[in-house]
Amino acid sequence: MTGSPQWLRAATLVVSDQNGQGLDLSQLHFIFDVRLSDEQSPNTATIRVYNLSKDTVRRIRGEFSYVQLSAGYVDAQFGVVFAGTIIQYRIGKQGQTDTYLDILASDGDEAYNFGTISQTLAAGSTPQQRMEAIAAAMGTPLDTAALTSDATTFGGVLPRGKVLWGMGRGAMTTEAAAFGATWSIQGGRLQVIPKTGYLPGETLVITSATGMVGIPEQTDEGVKVTILLNPNVIVGGTVRIDNKSINQTAQALNPATGQPYSSDQAYNSYAPQLLADISADGLYRVYVSEHNGDSRGNAWYTTLTCLAIDPSTGQVNTGVD
Repeated sequence: MTGSPQWLRAATLVVSDQNGQGLDLSQLHFIFDVRLSDEQSPNTATIRVYNLSKDTVRRIRGEFSYVQLSAGYVDAQFGVVFAGTIIQYRIGKQGQTDTYLDILASDGDEAYNFGTISQTLAAGSTPQQRMEAIAAAMGTPLDTAALTSDATTFGGVLPRGKVLWGMGRGAMTTEAAAFGATWSIQGGRLQVIPKTGYLPGETLVITSATGMVGIPEQTDEGVKVTILLNPNVIVGGTVRIDNKSINQTAQALNPATGQPYSSDQAYNSYAPQLLADISADGLYRVYVSEHNGDSRGNAWYTTLTCLAIDPSTGQVNTGVD
C-alpha cells in the first residue's frame, strides 16, 4: 500500500443507543486516545468533548451507550478507528471557561467480562469448530482469516467429545494457547492469529513519503514508529519499514561468551532486557496501534509497536529461543 495525499483532516464522532438512534458530535471540539492491541483485554478509547450544554450532557449520559469514532483525511484514508460500548462518563472543567465530558469506552467489554459457555461438542470437533462455539457463546463473530491462512498451525481433531464450560475468555485462551495462537477482540469480532503468523492482506509501506513522523525506534517491546493518523492499519496485519531508518540500540554482550545474551539468560539474570528483532527485509506484524488526535489542534497520529517477521521462514520473531 503506497501513500495518498494526507491533508484536510476529517473526523466524525457519534454516540447512539441500542436501536442505532444517535447524536452526532462531530462539529464540536474533541480529543481522543485509542489503544488497539493483539491482547486479550479489550481495546479502549478515551474521548474528551468540550463545552457541551448541560442538557446535552444529561441526554448523552441518560440515553446513549455506544460510541463510534472515525478519523483520517478527506481525500485519503478515512475510516472507523474505534467503535464500542461506553463504560463510564466523567465531567469536569479545564481552566476557567472550558467544560468537558470524557467518554471512556471499550470494544468487546461485555463479551470479555460476561460471556459464558456451557456446551458439549461431539467427538471429531476441530479447533475452529470449538473456537466458533466459544465465539458464538460470547456474542462475537469469529474472524477466520488467519485460521484458514495457516491451517497446519490449527490442526488437531479430538477423538472424544469436548465439554466447554465457564467464562468464554478462559475457554478461548485454552484453545488458542494449545495451538500457539493469540486472540483478541477487534471491531466487535473475535480474532485468532498464530503467534508466529499474521493476517493476510495488503502491507502498509511506511516511509517519510507515506506519512512517517520522526524516526522509528528499536525497543524492548518492539519496533515503534509514528505515522500520520491512518485508520487502515490493522492489528495483526503487516507493515514494511526501511530498516536503515530505525534507530537501533546495541545489545550488551555476555562477558563469558562474547555474544549477545540469549532469551533465557536475559530473563533469568541481571542482563539488559532483550531488544526487538529487526528483520532483514523490514517486514513487521502490528502488535499495538495507538491513535491520538485533536479535532482542532495539532495531534493527529498513529503510533505502532511492531514485531519483526523472519524473511527466511515467513514467521514472526517472538523473541523466545
